[in-house]
Amino acid sequence: MGDSYVEDIAEHPQCQALFTAWHCPDAERRRALLRDIKLPGPIALRSRYRMLLDPEAPPGPWNPELTPEAWARELRLETEGDNAVRSGSLAVAHTAFRTLLEEASEGRPRLSTVHAHFGLGRVAMEANDIETAAEHFETAVAVADDSAYRFGHAQTLTHWAYMTLWHHSAELALEQFREAAGIAGALNDPVYQGNALLGAAECAERLGDLDLMEQLGKDAYDTFVRVRSAHGQGNAAQRLAGWLHRRGRHADAWQWLDLGLAAFQQDGNPTGLVNLHSVRGDLYLEERRFDEAEAEYTKCLALSTSAGLSRGRAHAVHDLGRTARGRGEWAEAAEQFTESLERYRELGDLLGMSYALGKLAEAQEECGRTDDALRTWREAVMEVESYSADHQEERFQEEYRRRFRTVYQGSLSAAEKHRSAETFAVVADFLAGRRLAGLLEANATAVAGDELHRLQGLLAVADRSLLSHRRTARSDEDRLDGERREKRIRRLGALELRPGAAESPADKSLDDLLAAVYLPPSDEGGALLEALPAGCHALQILLDPVEKDLVRWSWSAPGYRPTMGSLRLTAAALELLTVLSSGHQAAKRQALTADDLRPLSALLPPPLIAALTASGSQDLVIVPAGELWRVPWGAIPLVGGGLLLGEAAKFVVCPSLTIQRQLAARDHAPLPTRSPLDVDVWRSPLVRWHPLDVFQDRRWNPRRLSSAAEARQAIYAGRELMVLTGHGRPRTETGHYLELDRDDWLLPTDLLGRRPPRRLALIACWGTAYPGRTPSDPISVATLALAGGSDEVLATVGELGDSVPATRYVEMVLDALPENTMAAAVHQATGRFLARRQHRSLPMHHWAPLIPIGTHRPVGGQQ
Repeated sequence: MGDSYVEDIAEHPQCQALFTAWHCPDAERRRALLRDIKLPGPIALRSRYRMLLDPEAPPGPWNPELTPEAWARELRLETEGDNAVRSGSLAVAHTAFRTLLEEASEGRPRLSTVHAHFGLGRVAMEANDIETAAEHFETAVAVADDSAYRFGHAQTLTHWAYMTLWHHSAELALEQFREAAGIAGALNDPVYQGNALLGAAECAERLGDLDLMEQLGKDAYDTFVRVRSAHGQGNAAQRLAGWLHRRGRHADAWQWLDLGLAAFQQDGNPTGLVNLHSVRGDLYLEERRFDEAEAEYTKCLALSTSAGLSRGRAHAVHDLGRTARGRGEWAEAAEQFTESLERYRELGDLLGMSYALGKLAEAQEECGRTDDALRTWREAVMEVESYSADHQEERFQEEYRRRFRTVYQGSLSAAEKHRSAETFAVVADFLAGRRLAGLLEANATAVAGDELHRLQGLLAVADRSLLSHRRTARSDEDRLDGERREKRIRRLGALELRPGAAESPADKSLDDLLAAVYLPPSDEGGALLEALPAGCHALQILLDPVEKDLVRWSWSAPGYRPTMGSLRLTAAALELLTVLSSGHQAAKRQALTADDLRPLSALLPPPLIAALTASGSQDLVIVPAGELWRVPWGAIPLVGGGLLLGEAAKFVVCPSLTIQRQLAARDHAPLPTRSPLDVDVWRSPLVRWHPLDVFQDRRWNPRRLSSAAEARQAIYAGRELMVLTGHGRPRTETGHYLELDRDDWLLPTDLLGRRPPRRLALIACWGTAYPGRTPSDPISVATLALAGGSDEVLATVGELGDSVPATRYVEMVLDALPENTMAAAVHQATGRFLARRQHRSLPMHHWAPLIPIGTHRPVGGQQ
């Protein structure tokens, strides 16, 4: 069932009965006629059988104008096209489906129109014309839905999902496969249910859920066995063999390959045979039987070439390169990987490209071409980032980072091995996130209108700006490829939203709203490093994307090139990082003292510690990625000296090197420190402590705001300095928010399109990030203030106590502001506060979460 049908379909014994049922005026009589009819195997008849029995099908009558001759003609064309696709005769299939489309009945339901577009989509898909395939599939789904033809919807969605998997997102493809499987199950069609299960298994593999992958694959195979589908059995067996091989279960893989070979020899599908010989070659290669592996891959190349399978040709060339690699023939391997890379690029196959680039870089290293290898590694990461930037939702951008984490790992390892600070800088900066930098670079301004329209306008302008940036920064050929990919990704995502279920911007998370301004990648590590402030230490630090206990760092001392290194964190250090970022361990987090953070001393490179403890206080920019953003850096003990980092250095934390460069490129006017210093002050009535008595000093000219509404307007006025005190809280729907007053909040979205104060002090919990969320590119009131125009922001990376000790520390920081930058003020206050012995043993939430973010800027003005 579900395989090729080689006889005249119009002579099938059930053809006439189905035609009679089709013309019955009501559903009850249609179903009565089919009670004694056996399920037909050929897809042209099975599709109509499923429609006739579907309880959700329209009442009828159906296609009263359809003659027996036209019925037979449509069935023959559908069967001819289906058989031709299976055998690889794409020109024959295209002619059959194009003729079917021209001759299809216009009456409802329009099954032949659905089948014609579905068939033309399959032809385009086999030829790797994804844009054309998507257009046909989109039309097929629309017509199927208009005809209440659920089988046609599920059939098309299954193939659409494979394209989504290859060119868009495994998460979205998994949702599509599950929807298709659900419809097929409701219609009691095991063939398409098995196809959808098999696709879901492949998604599970891409997403790293190997147990689910194996279970779904075996469920699909069992389904195909029950319905005697040789094509389905071959596909399932071949894929299970490949997955089991990657899990190291070679004996099991060979057994599945034998089953797959028997099935494909019966079915004759060239794509299936190519895939099967590829897995056989992989197993031989694993056993270092290079001649046998080469023979299998050569068969793949020949079969793919004769059948016009461009994806199969790319895989075969890549696999021949892997064989040369196994033999140690590095020059030949490099040639093969270069050719396979070109073929994968033509296909738009990012997974294949990433494999080819990684293997090519390795071969270049072995050939002594270190600079080429580093360039290739950066190119691999930039390809992933380019795809990520073309996605308009945060979850897909995050998925790409997870799926291709080995590419980031390989490039970082190469950077450390070959001491390439430029490579480390650009790759680590990608991992830090690109949305804030994109928003800052777009430099969009608010538009008139209500809040929702203002936000829509802001993001639309920013998106257009970045889209133009992406295109003009590329060569003509790259620009065409980029535009093609943008259209492909947006089209493949079209089925995610059903009619009537489209999300409005008001319903989307802030992370998704800002996904549209993901900054395009560029290979500019040298420029990022050159933009660091003079006379300043710089530390770029992250956890390895694959090995989460491995810390990777790049540190530069003033006037010196960066050095790189890596080290392993202890279990205690990893547990601390979990507590600091968890949304469910507040009590444990709030009980931590600076001494408890001693295991996190390993985050600081030994040469940096030596430099900070050897002389007086020095400037330091910390650029942490991912989970490390939530570390209270000022409370980290320096090994061997007894000091904490906040005592030893004037540190500032910056979201990324790109943002640091953008901040450094702003108006170079010194930060004002004239006396008296103008300041807007708001303290929420809900805060128990923090009376902000410090502003009674004559060095200040305070403007105490009288209401939350007045405070909100002051935030948008773009003045020099503002101190805002309130309860900050994490919230799933909106992210962090600051409570200005009861039921009056300041949200991160409130900062979009606004001009915040040049210097902003947020005395509130979770000012720069909130717990329990994806730990990259922190989106918060504080970081969006930086993107919106603030040069300095004082905010928190955790809970800040509403307590007497916290009040004392905050007032020490504010007391130092008239003469200092925020980084210098925090440094000075930390030394004063910890000079009292009893304060050193306090839980750190009374002081340490308060950190300066931004970069080091000169101070000036009348003293």
